[in-house]
Amino acid sequence: MNEKKLTNQQLFIIDGQLVGCVLYMLSLVASIIIIANQRKRALNQEEFLTNEESQNIALINKISIVLLILWFLYLNYKSYQLAKDTNQNTSSLNAQIFASFLSLAAGLITLYVVATDFNNTNFQTAEIENSYL
Repeated sequence: MNEKKLTNQQLFIIDGQLVGCVLYMLSLVASIIIIANQRKRALNQEEFLTNEESQNIALINKISIVLLILWFLYLNYKSYQLAKDTNQNTSSLNAQIFASFLSLAAGLITLYVVATDFNNTNFQTAEIENSYL
């Protein structure tokens, strides 16, 4: 593999991780907003989101988390391919890909919980808001 192609592949992975991290931080902000609104509700204070808005944000946030998990799984696979193509040890990358699949399973479960509770009028977002998934 020539040096320019190798550098381009490394930069793609690094830039992809950077973009994914920024998007994940935006997802954390959305989670914080939902939880802060739920806190106001619990204290019987004026909320800044309606129940429907809170549900919509939670659902969109969970969908974006699943997409981010898929993005990081793809980047892990690209890293694996790059390491394999350059005759590097890939055992740790295999473990990382396996962990990504576990994260995907957890992300799909949390998306399922939000989606199935979506029309529940007693929806308590803070009870199921898991900011890292």
